[in-house]
Amino acid sequence: AELERKIGRRPKLLVGKPGLDGHSNGAEQIALFARDAGFEVVYEGIRLTPRELARTAADESVHVVGLSILSGAHVELTRDFITELAAREVKIPVVVGGIIPEADRGTLRALGVAAVYTPKDFQIARILTELCEIVERSAP
Repeated sequence: AELERKIGRRPKLLVGKPGLDGHSNGAEQIALFARDAGFEVVYEGIRLTPRELARTAADESVHVVGLSILSGAHVELTRDFITELAAREVKIPVVVGGIIPEADRGTLRALGVAAVYTPKDFQIARILTELCEIVERSAP
């Protein structure tokens, strides 16, 4: 509610799974918890292209995007997604969750990713607090 007052509307989160990975449990949990915490959530489901997700992010005017990637292609898919956002001249913070090796965190951050989460990050309240902080920092 506090964030909503600060940004003028409910914070809106897009959750999607780019690529061929079909394991959606973590993404669905984040979507449900975010909804229960007051976010408006757009859950796009599994097996989407970065282009499809970028189009949805732009069309839905989301405040933050959460990509869930467990396939091992997290760097490539994230890079492609961020490129697609840039092609649409859309500046939205992106967070990535999944099986992300420690060595790839820096690469993702260098691409512009605001936060990286793995299964070791199971404190949902902390994650949602960080998502609120990311939205607040990026708000005009």
